Amino acid sequence: MVKVELRNILWIQGDFKLEINRLEVKEGEFLTLLGPSGCGKTSTLRIIAGFEKPDKGEVIFNDKVVNEIPPYERNVGIVFQDYALFPHMTVFKNISFGLEMRGFSKEEIKRKVKWALELVGLSGFENRYPEQLSGGQQQRVALARALVIEPELLLLDEPLSNLDAKIRERLRGEIKRIQRELKITTIYVTHDQEEAMAISDRIAVMSIGRIEQVGEPLELYYKPKTEFVAKFLGLSNILEVEIKGKKAFVDDYFLKVETTREGKAKIFFRPESVLISKEGIPAKVIGYELLPGRIRLKLEISGQEIIAERFLNELPFEVHAMPDVIKIEILPKDITVLK
Repeated sequence: MVKVELRNILWIQGDFKLEINRLEVKEGEFLTLLGPSGCGKTSTLRIIAGFEKPDKGEVIFNDKVVNEIPPYERNVGIVFQDYALFPHMTVFKNISFGLEMRGFSKEEIKRKVKWALELVGLSGFENRYPEQLSGGQQQRVALARALVIEPELLLLDEPLSNLDAKIRERLRGEIKRIQRELKITTIYVTHDQEEAMAISDRIAVMSIGRIEQVGEPLELYYKPKTEFVAKFLGLSNILEVEIKGKKAFVDDYFLKVETTREGKAKIFFRPESVLISKEGIPAKVIGYELLPGRIRLKLEISGQEIIAERFLNELPFEVHAMPDVIKIEILPKDITVLK
């Protein structure tokens, strides 16, 4: 296992500038770089792998600066978005290629490839060619090829983006299982929030060449530090308020907040944190959607719109008898004052 650190990274490519003051990936951790297209996720991964060299800053593996060490000497396994399999080689030859380049014996190669195929669930596929495999199977071969060299660090760049939803969901579980089994330090790139939440120990949310926030999935989901993180990680409610004495006022109404801040601010809370109560802030019902087992209410408070989500059996009224106005509350612990 390896600990990875990025310190004071600056990388400029044309008009794009990537700046990372500090990012640490712990030994054996599964960290995901999450963000929209063009934010610098893949560039960060390529810098860690050694395919790109930062203009400034240090890439550190286990307290050793590796800026001048070429990719093939960093003991890194990489899985690309497009799989990058050799079409003229069998599954066995694709997986064994890295071992052959490293000078392993035929017996050792055979043993290691067998182990890798069993690990990814493809025993018996040794003699097939990539064109004879499904997309999910090709991705498993790419993963086996990356793992067979027993790397200290595994890098995955949007590995599931070309697969359909059901296969993607199944494979992400397999990737996490394998990562836990091998205890290998892993850095994963995706733009898919659900994918990141499902498999990561921690997530680094990126936007336009910088890291907005790093934290555990639930921490980022319920306690985002910025408006970008709040909006990127799912449905969010953001209200403009005036804070006075731990009360966030929306015109004449207020919500209690846990903060020492005063003055104009923005507060955040998730739709599922909106409770329907007999006492609270009056909210006008301007629409709703029925979803499997739950309802999504579109509400308005003093001209500002929010969304509430509740299970159907939690509603104090029948859906067909939806009132024009309901009263809501949000617990202070569920409200975050944004920077």
